[in-house]
Amino acid sequence: MKKIILSIALAIATSGLFAQAFSDGANLIYLGFGLPPGQNVTQQYDPYKNFVDYKFYNYGTGVLKYEHGFHKYFGCGLNLEYSNSSVNYKYADVVNSPNLYQHKISSSVIGMYVRMNGHFPIGNNFDVYGGFGLGYLYTINKYTDTNPTVAANSSQQNSKVFDFDFQATLGVRYMIKPGFGLFAEIGHATTLCQLGFTFKF
Repeated sequence: MKKIILSIALAIATSGLFAQAFSDGANLIYLGFGLPPGQNVTQQYDPYKNFVDYKFYNYGTGVLKYEHGFHKYFGCGLNLEYSNSSVNYKYADVVNSPNLYQHKISSSVIGMYVRMNGHFPIGNNFDVYGGFGLGYLYTINKYTDTNPTVAANSSQQNSKVFDFDFQATLGVRYMIKPGFGLFAEIGHATTLCQLGFTFKF
């Protein structure tokens, strides 16, 4: 009899073990921050690394995600990511002057993705997931230059680039309370690592 009671109790505990960390109908909002910037954010600066007084500034990536559970093992949603960075360096324009001129490029990168995640919930609080996203990166570059010859050419003052992009990441999520938790992701995205908060409703 005791063995039967223990078996029933174990079955009940086990059946609830995978039920609530992620579920059909769940709505999740992820709010986070990512570092360091991925290559798709920084590669445009590579040609300038050998210039005088080269300085790179990275302000990180803000992350906002929404996901809806269509099954306790599968969810789909949208990602919005914003990165900002800049580079300063000096160069000589030997044609017009032997002086060194200051050049600055400031870049804002907006990522927009449709995302699909596969989930493996472990208990009521812990969730391991992996996902794939498809979308676009919209890059806005603004240029400033102390060289009057360059500054007079308005066509060199800004540029906009629209590129197709994808994501592939692995993540973990821990729910501190039923409606609030923490998440961490690593992989191919606008940043290598993302950390932040999760809100479930």
